[in-house]
Amino acid sequence: MKRLCLALIVLAIAAAPACADVAVTMNMSTSAGPMAMSGQATILLKGTKGRSDVKVASQDVSILFDPANKQLLMLNHVTREVTVYDPLQALAAVPITFGEVRASVKDLGQTKEILGRACQGFTVELIMPMTMGGETLTMKATGAVWMAKDGPGVAEYKSAQKVLAGTGLSISPFGQGPSVKGMLEVGKALADAGITMEQEIHMTMEGTGQVAQMMGQMGDMTMKWTVTAISTDPIPDEKFVIPAGYTKK
Repeated sequence: MKRLCLALIVLAIAAAPACADVAVTMNMSTSAGPMAMSGQATILLKGTKGRSDVKVASQDVSILFDPANKQLLMLNHVTREVTVYDPLQALAAVPITFGEVRASVKDLGQTKEILGRACQGFTVELIMPMTMGGETLTMKATGAVWMAKDGPGVAEYKSAQKVLAGTGLSISPFGQGPSVKGMLEVGKALADAGITMEQEIHMTMEGTGQVAQMMGQMGDMTMKWTVTAISTDPIPDEKFVIPAGYTKK
């Protein structure tokens, strides 16, 4: 369930003032050992407003970003309930002590075309030591990211990334929970590279002892997304407010 939530607290969104709206739709998939699931997500950015719509397995949720309070509002469209989610408070409540996070981004020296846009490749590496249950573990995340520097919607996306760096939230689907600090550093490094068109990250947990053994039995995790459409059509304001009939938990 925790891994499902990690995949669903997808794309914690912030946006900076921009000259046009932008919507980015993507296919996403997650696999961990024998468990695999796939779905679709759409990021909506409008001025200082942000939203992501996520459909994965039986889950159908939307996440609204509240920049003033640095919070996320999760709308469950099945139960019509709203949950206030503060990623930093949630992280502080986890009984884990984190060490110094190391994150790096390197140019692959390769390009490929995605949706008719020339994309530059980068390798991403995140190493985060932690202590849990009296044991020392190290989470490693490595993978490739393909960025489009030019085209409609790029300026809005880059602005959002820069604002996120100052809020403690991440637009990355892998940037929630324990990995939030490291992925923020990755986001800063990629802020000027453009819009993420494709990303595949492989996450492993290394260590000895019972906790590491238990984590190992769950299997490594691989998460991927690929952008399928980018639109700069106007987005209605009502997309960024809680719908009538929804109640806060």
